[in-house]
Amino acid sequence: MTMDERTRDLLRQGTNLVFSFAQFLVTLLPALGIGTGIGERATGGEPLVQPIFWAFFIWFPIYAACIAYGIYQALPAQRNTGILRRTGFATASAFIGITAYALVAQSGGSDWLLIAIFVWILASLLFSYFRLTAYQDQLTRNEHYLVLAPVSLLTGWVSLAILVNIAAVLKADGFIPVGTTETIFSVLLLIVAFLVAVYLIRAGKGNAWYAFPVIWGLLGVVVANVLREPKPAVALTAGLAALALLGVLLAAPRTKGRPASVP
Repeated sequence: MTMDERTRDLLRQGTNLVFSFAQFLVTLLPALGIGTGIGERATGGEPLVQPIFWAFFIWFPIYAACIAYGIYQALPAQRNTGILRRTGFATASAFIGITAYALVAQSGGSDWLLIAIFVWILASLLFSYFRLTAYQDQLTRNEHYLVLAPVSLLTGWVSLAILVNIAAVLKADGFIPVGTTETIFSVLLLIVAFLVAVYLIRAGKGNAWYAFPVIWGLLGVVVANVLREPKPAVALTAGLAALALLGVLLAAPRTKGRPASVP
């Protein structure tokens, strides 16, 4: 027995609405004495590619954008919207993944389990990102700001954060010795992050919403490797990558089309 279309729509809308709020609200549990804050878990032995602490404040506008998306897509008028039907279950999957990540991290769960959850989150977001950007020139103004923008912002930050998390786990487990080896590894990881971002910016037809959090994170890496633990090679690589991404963004081809809701 298959689920009828209306039930699928309601499930999609409800899941996105609930978990767009839940992914933020669960981060407040440590303030209530439940679990340990993610920031406290990350202190000590940070990888060189981890941005300075204040760079993570970007989560607040991202959470706000995701909540705006959750509310918008839950409106009765959006129940039959084609682009939301195409991407809605994937965004719901990403929000559930972020909620799960916070709960596991705050309860002291396995670092490698957290990496697996991050892979789940990124896969869900990329599915939505590619579908949204494929129809970018057909999105309405509301869909651009309330669907494309939140998904792109989250995808940009997660695509960089997953590499930071991998570096943190490898360093904590002793696979990356502190010193020259870590510096070389960090430079190579930043180059990988840059190449991935170039591809996704171009695939997204010059998607500034995606590019901004990546550039922001790279600038955070620059500051961290100047102030927190001076590593000129890492700071220079991150800075050049940020500048180069800005150039890629400005030079990326863009498509133009009349706004029209995707069928």
